[in-house]
Amino acid sequence: MAELIHLSYGETKAVITTEGAQLVSFMNGDGREKIWQADPAVWNQHAPVLFPVCGAPKDGKVIIDGVAYAMPKHGFTRVNPVFERSAYGPDFVELLLRDNEETHACYPFCFDFLVSYELFDHGIRTSFRVKNRDQKTMPFCVGGHPAFICPMEENAVFDDYDVIFSEQEDGVIAATPGGGAIDGEEKLPFFHDGHVLPLNHHEIDIRDSWLFSGLNSRSVRLENRKTGHGLTMHFPKMEALAIWSAGGKNADYVCLEPWHGIPATRAESGRFEDKPFVTLLSPGETYVTWFDVIWDR
Repeated sequence: MAELIHLSYGETKAVITTEGAQLVSFMNGDGREKIWQADPAVWNQHAPVLFPVCGAPKDGKVIIDGVAYAMPKHGFTRVNPVFERSAYGPDFVELLLRDNEETHACYPFCFDFLVSYELFDHGIRTSFRVKNRDQKTMPFCVGGHPAFICPMEENAVFDDYDVIFSEQEDGVIAATPGGGAIDGEEKLPFFHDGHVLPLNHHEIDIRDSWLFSGLNSRSVRLENRKTGHGLTMHFPKMEALAIWSAGGKNADYVCLEPWHGIPATRAESGRFEDKPFVTLLSPGETYVTWFDVIWDR
């Protein structure tokens, strides 16, 4: 049965559920919730973790050793398996998902997938650790899908906010019609100054998401251009970033999704090992990656 785990570090507080290993609440002293509260009429998730794929696989399948396996979009961890608590302290928790009969049906490997959360002053680190317990090389992708309440302040609206990239970018996104496989690319006409992407529900709706798969940046800032208030996300080992909000809902949240992996491309073979940014993990080896989110004080 799922449980809620409460963490605290000074004024910084978070709640994690073992169901899907999701962050479900974060507050840092100002009394305002920072994480989307999973309104089922809009989108019933908080901050899914993505494994062993990010985005949609080709034709809903991955090919492993010549065999096609049905694989859900974003993998099986967001379908809410219950993780077990493997380590815990006042300001951190580590949650473990081991392979089982259900995972073997779509991903025939023995693995440990560990998700940990660690609080610090006005921020939280989300870490992913993947261990290959199998006797063969294991391909995988991994990523985060946190949804942040936006607007973050009173008397603000969604369109007051910009996503600001730390490095010079060209504003080109991978086109994912209907949230499926990548089919071409587009240069966003409203991306400006090489760094600034204004949020706009309509522009997200007509593209499903904004997926940056050729990033120079490894950090972004979500900021109210009128007040300068916001949050910063660092993802030093992640190559891609998706920006998304539920289509047609004008929802008061935005997902900033750092990914080590991207959806299938129309032209790819479907073989897991051919996916862009895939990690091929040798038997007995462990891979670690993470991202940090820090809110202004």
